[in-house]
Amino acid sequence: MKMTDLVKSFVKNDSGCAAVFEELNIDFCCGGDVSLQTACLEQGLKTDEVYQRLMESPTSDEKDISALTPTELTTHIESTHHIYLKEALPRLTALMEKVCQAHSSRHPELKPLQAVFENLRADLEPHLLKEERVLFPLIRKLERDSLGLKMKAAEGPVRVMRQEHDRVGELLKQMRILANGYVTPDDGCQSFQLLYTELKKLEEDTHLHSHKENNLLFPATRRGAN
Repeated sequence: MKMTDLVKSFVKNDSGCAAVFEELNIDFCCGGDVSLQTACLEQGLKTDEVYQRLMESPTSDEKDISALTPTELTTHIESTHHIYLKEALPRLTALMEKVCQAHSSRHPELKPLQAVFENLRADLEPHLLKEERVLFPLIRKLERDSLGLKMKAAEGPVRVMRQEHDRVGELLKQMRILANGYVTPDDGCQSFQLLYTELKKLEEDTHLHSHKENNLLFPATRRGAN
């Protein structure tokens, strides 16, 4: 890997790099089509220092999925990220309400944070259904039937999914700002701390989820149309 390589390429090569980008607030999923140099310049970071951190970052424990077929990728995404979201979103809704009731009088940022989170959940849940009921079955059928030239049938749904990923990315940015980078206030109770820890985990998982679709699944689908 070189400093001139695209940000998304570092995570495609080793998903362990995602943790470095998360810490430095560098978008590798929806905004990963820029070089590392450009991304560092935009964030006011020294490219050589960031590059060194990426090269020294621990390799992810997650198996290498870069060689999976589109069908295998859809199965991996459902069994990993969809299952996580279906469990995490309701649990976070209840935890958010509990923390807001206890702390919003002293922390007025919690109410707008709750509103953004509710918007995020309202976007993510139907998004998962569209993938599971429309896009993923279509990709599997086209690949199973060896209809390579007809993979273009997936282009419309893919375009919609990309647009929804961008919307989710913006909501995640708003959440991070309202939550002060998920740093718990000094007077935050254990539930407050847990909420911010879990919201940060949600952000990281959703970024990786979007990356796998934007930068692995969707390009693999387009290759099938060639």
